[in-house]
Amino acid sequence: MKLLTTIAAVLISVSAFSQDYVEYDNGTFTQNGEELSMKQIEDLTKLYDVGEGNLRRARESLRLAQKPNPRMLSNTLNCIGGVAAGFVSLGGFVIGNNFLTDDGNWLLEFYHPPTGYAFIALGVVSVSSGVYLFSKIGNKNSFNLRSYKQFNKVADKLNEAIKASNQ
Repeated sequence: MKLLTTIAAVLISVSAFSQDYVEYDNGTFTQNGEELSMKQIEDLTKLYDVGEGNLRRARESLRLAQKPNPRMLSNTLNCIGGVAAGFVSLGGFVIGNNFLTDDGNWLLEFYHPPTGYAFIALGVVSVSSGVYLFSKIGNKNSFNLRSYKQFNKVADKLNEAIKASNQ
């Protein structure tokens, strides 16, 4: 009898806590059976301090999925820009390394560390620019899938935070 009472108490507490969880399905967030707006989700992410980056990425992907621009031109320009940024970053790393080393056996050997660090910083910035440009390549379905995954991550992180706060 005591075991049955304990099991019943555990099940009741689990069902009571599970009602506070946030669920995401087909573009809508729900909590306790009520639909939540994006503003409410944003407030929850700020309240629990989780998932803000995922929410931002999900909104950006959703915006790109709904963008009316012709994708072919945009994808082509982003690809060209990403490749160009990759070449600039490679050049920045090679030239920066040349300014940081003092071998003295090459025709144009310069030793000036501040300039070398500046070229390496240029390489790092152009790598991040290339990654950003490559992330903008896709079609409507791929951007919808990205936003769906990010919204699910937001819901999972919020649920973990809610669970931790209830304990």
